[in-house]
Amino acid sequence: MLLNRGKDRGTTIAIIATTLFVLIAGWIFFSSDDTSVDPLGKREDAQVKKGTDTVSVNSSETDSKRVVKGKINATPTIDYKDLKKDNTLKTFMETRKEKLGIQNSLDMIVESDETFIVGGSKVSMREILEKAFTKNGEVYQEEISSSGGFLPGKIRTYGIHVVQTGDNIWNIHFNILKEYYAFKGIPLTPKADEPGNLGFSSGVGKILKFSETMVIIYDLIEKKVVEDIDLLEPLSKIVVYNMDAVFTLLEEINYDNVDKIQFDGKNIWIPAKNILN
Repeated sequence: MLLNRGKDRGTTIAIIATTLFVLIAGWIFFSSDDTSVDPLGKREDAQVKKGTDTVSVNSSETDSKRVVKGKINATPTIDYKDLKKDNTLKTFMETRKEKLGIQNSLDMIVESDETFIVGGSKVSMREILEKAFTKNGEVYQEEISSSGGFLPGKIRTYGIHVVQTGDNIWNIHFNILKEYYAFKGIPLTPKADEPGNLGFSSGVGKILKFSETMVIIYDLIEKKVVEDIDLLEPLSKIVVYNMDAVFTLLEEINYDNVDKIQFDGKNIWIPAKNILN
């Protein structure tokens, strides 16, 4: 009897030990930080992709126990010095230019809510626009969100030309105009901007003169909008074009009637398009 009782006690202890081991192992397994268990007992991991990085997210922290997948496209840092050597930035900027039919006449295409860097100077388009509006006696208006942040009413597109040695405002305008018309299948001759035989400005010349009233010249060193378009200093100034306004103007012009354009130094008159054509 004593031997049997000892044997039974050993069996009981073994059963208890095995049960405790199973319970502890189960607790460790189900309380893991990287794994959650749904009502059907399936293990689930959630991942969120941001840009080129993948971030793991514990599905227990989500509202529903489902795999979360998404991709957020982040704008690369727009730094002028990296435009040619940073392949990601180069491709990004070339894509923006192609949509507008621009190749070399502009260095950067930026949006009104973006910031860019030239020669170590970090500038936001919002800052440039605010100063340009103030200089003209106007107010740059934006909506304010419930959190107190600024919400631009509409994202607009701007072209940036970084001034180089030998640049002049006329040639900068003309290069943009040539690329625009080339994109439309209309080649401009090198002398299309010159006066005619009687000394009168050509239609292209009048467009270029009017363009001078549409641009913003921004001094990167003084951090202000300047008026003297003739004093363009290399890498210290940029010429800013409102691409929406520029293309709206050019779309109104029938090139066959370009020489009929009138310009008085401030206002421009464009012959109406023939709606039957």
